[in-house]
Amino acid sequence: MKFLVVGGGSMGKRRIRCLLANNVQPQQIRMVDVRPDRQAEVKTKHDVDSVNDLSAGLNWGPDAVIISVPGAAHMEVAMAAARAKKHFFCEVPLSLNLDGVAELKELADKHKLVVAPGCQPPMHPMFKQVKQWIDEPTFGKPLCVIAEFGQYLPDWHPYEDYRKFYAADQKMGGGNLDVIAQELAMFYWMLGDRAVELNAAGAKVSTLEISANDVWDISAGLSKGTRLLMHCDLIQRTGRNILRFISESGTIELSMVEGTVRRFLASTKQWELRTLPQGYVYEQCYIDEIGLFLKAIEGTGQWHIPLPMAVDVVKFLMAMHQSAQTKSTVKI
Repeated sequence: MKFLVVGGGSMGKRRIRCLLANNVQPQQIRMVDVRPDRQAEVKTKHDVDSVNDLSAGLNWGPDAVIISVPGAAHMEVAMAAARAKKHFFCEVPLSLNLDGVAELKELADKHKLVVAPGCQPPMHPMFKQVKQWIDEPTFGKPLCVIAEFGQYLPDWHPYEDYRKFYAADQKMGGGNLDVIAQELAMFYWMLGDRAVELNAAGAKVSTLEISANDVWDISAGLSKGTRLLMHCDLIQRTGRNILRFISESGTIELSMVEGTVRRFLASTKQWELRTLPQGYVYEQCYIDEIGLFLKAIEGTGQWHIPLPMAVDVVKFLMAMHQSAQTKSTVKI
């Protein structure tokens, strides 16, 4: 099989590494990017050739497309891939609005395409442990989920000017929209549920030179009654990624920074602790995610985030902006 990676930024280069880690050969990969420095880097490091535009890449005849451009351009590339009858993987979010979604679904169904909206946390051992605990009857129904995600934006890519990074531009899908979309898709996967209403507030509060909100606070209600509270920011210097799942029978807490997940059950009145396997690195999640994409194409695996779920995430992002602008609760 041949793979076209669209976008040569940090995620595009990561996806090339992931393909190679899954035993795809360099000659089976092409990258699309107009920047000569990015083309030279993947050629030098990985012996992967590049083309300057999407049409040339599709004319190369790939079996699948991996979309790693900024969020605002995701749907354009996804539509081009679907019209060319190519399976595709797309970073989160699928899009920033619903334009083209109906046609995309129609093309995917017509040509029997594997459509793989990205979401790598389900590949992580600690998230798998949380999912297992939540699904056990002893934990009971999750009634409240509290999530905090924060990291100083200039620390994301210290090797480049953060002001030129897409995350600094909300119109490009920055301002933590991709982080919110990633975690929301994970919550939908983990809880088997979706949000039906939300109230959101976003603001630019720091001195960062960006055109995006650097803080989002969201309160959402899911269809089965669970409440979801999310805080996301681009200003915390130490970095935070903490989740709490609360039921009447217990509490589950996950800390990505500490590498721990623990569960308290009222029946035992004790905490049960799990830690990351020794030597585990988060990059493995991305490798396993692309590995699952390859299995889905081959027919030996099933993608974990279906297209309707990815569309629900887009609807959430749209409702989030509407709520922040109108200062009101928005139905989804």
